Amino acid sequence: MRAQPQDDLDPGQRSGGRDRNVARRRLSVIEALRNVLPEGKAELAVRSFDVVGDVAVIRVPEPLESERFLIAQTIQRCLPYVRTVLRQVGAVGGEFRTRRLEWLSGENRTTTIHKEYGCLFEMDLAKVYFSPRLLYERFRIAALCRNSSVHENVLNMFSGVGCFSIMIARGTRGGHVYSVDLNPDAISYQLRNIRLNKTKGRVTAVYGDAQALVESLFEGKMHRVLMPLPEKAYACLESAVAAIGPEGGTIHYYDFMHAYKHEDPIGKVASKVVGKMDKLQRRFETAYGRAVRTTGPNWYQVVLDVIVQ
Repeated sequence: MRAQPQDDLDPGQRSGGRDRNVARRRLSVIEALRNVLPEGKAELAVRSFDVVGDVAVIRVPEPLESERFLIAQTIQRCLPYVRTVLRQVGAVGGEFRTRRLEWLSGENRTTTIHKEYGCLFEMDLAKVYFSPRLLYERFRIAALCRNSSVHENVLNMFSGVGCFSIMIARGTRGGHVYSVDLNPDAISYQLRNIRLNKTKGRVTAVYGDAQALVESLFEGKMHRVLMPLPEKAYACLESAVAAIGPEGGTIHYYDFMHAYKHEDPIGKVASKVVGKMDKLQRRFETAYGRAVRTTGPNWYQVVLDVIVQ
């Protein structure tokens, strides 16, 4: 299954705009680093970095570890809106997918407030998971909810600090978003963000295990279910289907998939989902698929929109 365009989205808000901004930012940092690093090392130094609010999070390759403070200081000089530079040490891990962070430059903190499409998200990057690279997905799903013909009840099974949930609520005037997470720090920040974005009464933050909560609270009551945690989505797909009401609805399913150059990662995820859905004896169709981002050599994060009849 290949990704199809979404005609109801503003072309100016598509992921291409963000990609161009990120590319320009990276090029400006590379130019600055060429003045302070040995030849050929500047590109390697900023192969991967994110800016979250006023914090830059960088990955430093092993050959440049001794230069990490110089790299961080150069990034700050080049990007004046960055107040703190942190180094991510190792991969995201643990039950709550948190990062191990080392302070390199600027203000010594891991907290920030990130802005997307007029929404503000306060967070501690050492205690919660957040990726600015999902910006387009948050906008896309909020637009689908905004354009829905019904006032939707939405379940976000893995909500983090509430980015998807709050963006949906800010764009709609009916329905309700139930925003679940098992990380108590994420729920704490989510409650702050609900107040910060004035979505109280439209978003309910729920602390607990999404699978158990579907059985006890949400079964058969939802129009839309979000599963933005690829590590757990496949294991929880049956619960997501159970949450959809008898009139049907949409599941936004995220997964990681390995695919070589000649393979289609979206098609591979679709095949995986179809195999499980067939066993649940619920009519469905896969309506949309997209490779959200690359996560490593030949690895992709993929989203699949599954329409449950």
